[in-house]
Amino acid sequence: MKNITFILITALAFSANAKNLLKYPTLLNISDYKGTTFFSLMESQVKPALDDFATNGFVVADGKTVIAALKKVDAKVAKRAITAAGSAEALKQLADDLSKNEAVTFYDLPAAIAEAGAGAGRYDLSTFLALVSGGGVAVQINPDNTAYNVNYGTGETEKDEMTGRSFGEAPNRMALDASDKHYLEILESYVRSGDENLSDFYRSLLEILINNDTKSYANISEEGQVVATDFLAVYIAEQDRHLMADLKSHPWDEALLEVTLLSALHAGQKNVMVMFNGELTATTLKQAPGCTETERTEKEASMVDYWQFSSSTDPASCNRSGINVTRRDFRSLGAAITAYQRENHPELVENVERHFTNTKTKDNLFAQLSEFLINYKTPKKMSKATLQLSEDFTAFLMQVKKDANKTTTFISQ
Repeated sequence: MKNITFILITALAFSANAKNLLKYPTLLNISDYKGTTFFSLMESQVKPALDDFATNGFVVADGKTVIAALKKVDAKVAKRAITAAGSAEALKQLADDLSKNEAVTFYDLPAAIAEAGAGAGRYDLSTFLALVSGGGVAVQINPDNTAYNVNYGTGETEKDEMTGRSFGEAPNRMALDASDKHYLEILESYVRSGDENLSDFYRSLLEILINNDTKSYANISEEGQVVATDFLAVYIAEQDRHLMADLKSHPWDEALLEVTLLSALHAGQKNVMVMFNGELTATTLKQAPGCTETERTEKEASMVDYWQFSSSTDPASCNRSGINVTRRDFRSLGAAITAYQRENHPELVENVERHFTNTKTKDNLFAQLSEFLINYKTPKKMSKATLQLSEDFTAFLMQVKKDANKTTTFISQ
């Protein structure tokens, strides 16, 4: 009792540079695949490995290991697990009981947890036990930044696209499963913080997506690395789901990428104005499910507004939410920014456009980029000329930031 309580207190207070704290048998280091695209890495390595866990499962770690792991994850994650189990002692006992079983898949684990007496918290516990048991795929960016991915379906079972959680571990922030809202909040805070090396943030993300090149990642500030790692964790989640559908539906990775890069505009605006219901505005409405009867109140615009509930009034759909719900608005904003830059800095737009050879989208560099990077037809290995895309797009984004207030006025007219 005393030792478990001490570990819990430590978990809630502990803060240190993360160093791949959760040891995973299946670890893919991005830099090992340098020279190929991140989409290729996802298609050829990450998804097959996640599918293997969905099919063959993993063995739940024993209670001692699970309790020790409480100090290796973010305090919110640790607290959620203990609350779901009822106590740290109950969590330890549950893990000991389950560890005696043969390998279990995430499809089976919730029922096994319920049978062991923790039915109410079975889904949170299933995720946590997979996370701390190494029951998934770790994707390592560098020694300080890792994304842990657990409990994903293959796409063969109904609603598999709703499965899975990804946790980002970064300097001074242990493994946390960032929600869309949380990610957008920290993204806005970071890009508007005045970081002089903001270009390194954009360049490094693009270098990873284009060439699995992590060389610039250490140049990002520690605050920026938290944001970048959460982006990659969520991106892995959404791209796996997109691949489950063979890219025919669920383009949530496209939405995440485009909105992340649109932050260059909001980084330079005097006051944040977002595209909301077809209008660039400083005032939006508080989010609420589509089937709610509560009147939505006004609030100041923020990047969180790119995450919304579905507008459907169907009880089966109205609680669904995500960044892709605002696709019409962020695509409209991307097109407007591109139009302004084409008129005022045509060379920057042309430098980016020359790289896109297989995209149907036109006149929106943000959408063209996501279509180019998330596409079976795009070469798995970029040409030397195409590797320049990361520099060209970063230059474009930094001009977007510089011209943010002029662009805002241009769009609002």
